[in-house]
Amino acid sequence: MGISSNGLKSNLKSYKLKAQGAFEYMVSYGWAILIVIVLGILLFSLGVFNPSQTPTASGFVYIRPISWSFSGGEAHASNITIAFENVAGQNLVMWVNDTSVGSIKFKQGGSVDCYFNTSLKNVTLKDSSGNDLIITDNKAAIPVGSIVTVTGRIGGATGDNCGGLKAASYRYTVFISAKDEYGVVKTDTGLLTGRYI
Repeated sequence: MGISSNGLKSNLKSYKLKAQGAFEYMVSYGWAILIVIVLGILLFSLGVFNPSQTPTASGFVYIRPISWSFSGGEAHASNITIAFENVAGQNLVMWVNDTSVGSIKFKQGGSVDCYFNTSLKNVTLKDSSGNDLIITDNKAAIPVGSIVTVTGRIGGATGDNCGGLKAASYRYTVFISAKDEYGVVKTDTGLLTGRYI
């Protein structure tokens, strides 16, 4: 008992219709599925799904952050406190002025460069004993082995993306320039991650 030629044509037509329907479904919903996957990857990389993200520091060689906090609430600016340790093995002089090539500079994601904004009066430096460090010509001396705490506000005009909302994750690339006892400029570039407080 064989399949008639009309039956075979009918089956082929049915398969073609099913294949066409499946293809149309993939085309119609494929873009939406792709967008959801990309958004999921982006949110995961920003730490949205990791509420207990531990702060990390990596890449620093001469001036190493040992404790820090970024307080959020605004997308364009952030209050920061960072304790640095001079691990270069010699005394260093660090630039701390704002918007200078040699200054401590921050970059949040793909944002513009973020500096301590307004003026030096917003930036304070303390040594490991809590004494204020004197800033001369926009530079401060950091003795070998000492811990220096820098407190200030980074950011600028709205849209600079230098801050973030409370409980959100951050990833700041930090650039620090200092001169050693021989006048050689040492530039540290490292990454700080964590959550805004």
